[in-house]
Amino acid sequence: MNSDEMQNNPAFQNLSPEKLQLLMNFMGQEKSNSAKDMMALLMTFSGKAKDQGIQFSVSETDFIAEHLMESMPPAQRQRARMILNMMRRKR
Repeated sequence: MNSDEMQNNPAFQNLSPEKLQLLMNFMGQEKSNSAKDMMALLMTFSGKAKDQGIQFSVSETDFIAEHLMESMPPAQRQRARMILNMMRRKR
């Protein structure tokens, strides 16, 4: 994802500079082809955001997850979505 795509997405219209920088750094990382690796990346990202006092909305988190799943084969994408849905139910 490039910065133009992010700026045109309604979920990212009013981000603070710190939040935008953290997100751009994360989005620049190499994507994974497995749901397990994607979850590890999300957990690392979540920890960094928490350490900086940054929280992401549900729509922002969904957009990030979809970005990470772009290069996954369909079976892994389905597995990743299932894991994300299970995590949401636990909240």
